[in-house]
Amino acid sequence: MSAVLAIGPSNYAGQATAWARAATAHLPVDAWSFSGVPLRGGGFHFEVDRLFGRIGFRLPLAWGLRSRRLFDGVTHIALDGFKTFARWDRISAFPGDARRLAGMGYAMGLIAHGSDVRDPAAHLERDRWSYFMVGDDDWRARLTRETAANRHFAEESGWPVFYSTPDLGFDLPSGTWLPVVVDVDAWASDAPLLERERPLVVHVPSQRNPPIKGTQLIDPVLRRLHNEGAIEYIAPSGMPHAQLRELVRGCDVLVDQLLFGSYGVAAVEAMAAGRVTVGRMINAVRDRMPESPDLLEADPESLYEVIASVRDRRDELRKRATAGVGFARRWHDGRVSAERLAPWLGVTPPSD
Repeated sequence: MSAVLAIGPSNYAGQATAWARAATAHLPVDAWSFSGVPLRGGGFHFEVDRLFGRIGFRLPLAWGLRSRRLFDGVTHIALDGFKTFARWDRISAFPGDARRLAGMGYAMGLIAHGSDVRDPAAHLERDRWSYFMVGDDDWRARLTRETAANRHFAEESGWPVFYSTPDLGFDLPSGTWLPVVVDVDAWASDAPLLERERPLVVHVPSQRNPPIKGTQLIDPVLRRLHNEGAIEYIAPSGMPHAQLRELVRGCDVLVDQLLFGSYGVAAVEAMAAGRVTVGRMINAVRDRMPESPDLLEADPESLYEVIASVRDRRDELRKRATAGVGFARRWHDGRVSAERLAPWLGVTPPSD
């Protein structure tokens, strides 16, 4: 019997769907993503293969019947985000629901995205610009409790554990890095780079509160540079993902984040588009990687000078942007991610 993989329910940045499609494209398996119907509108909307209504799972008997129906034919389930797929209290119900699925005979795996397992105290200790400085004590205390519980479950479950960004290896030392996946060809751009007198700079504001990308630090600097005539600045909010892609493919510079010391989907998308990608990675994270991205590094103290220097570094930055395309293709087009899933799924990736 060939493996059939279901990934969900969080699908942050569309990654459950992207991983499922990578598995289908590069392994002899079938895979699809799932998620509950959103309880609130707004924000970016990402593709998912199967949507369901959570209200039908409220009764214990209905939970089992509907789960069997949802996962009919599935052999492996990867739960991403440490939130249950079918309850209103999605965090506290997660361990019980996950174990119940295992008891129904599915091979279970876990995928962490970031703030679901990242230890605030450890992150603060290794990163002077940690985003955990931004929020209040109650927020840090809540995340400390929740992430500790999730890390404990990941360890004691005995299931394969994957994580989406390389820094999470500090928090899940027995886990496996599952690189985020982007459609590199769809993001590819032949738009001229850094030929405008005023480079077009984009920053996608963080939708979280507190804003962990550092939007509250990034936005004033970019607005100041815009007002001084050094750059043209756009900060899209609530834009459909397809429209955002066209904006990024046509810009010169994307400023991703300054406060978590690693990189994620938005940076990979910008690299795939051949755009100058501004971010910040700490050396401890780079040291964990076989190859790390050549970001244009900035922190809250240096961001103004870094962006102001772009106009005088056009040739250098074009070369770095070209290198970013190669990095995105080598690590984030889905092939590596499929290879990382293959042992758990009991298959061997076809040889090229």
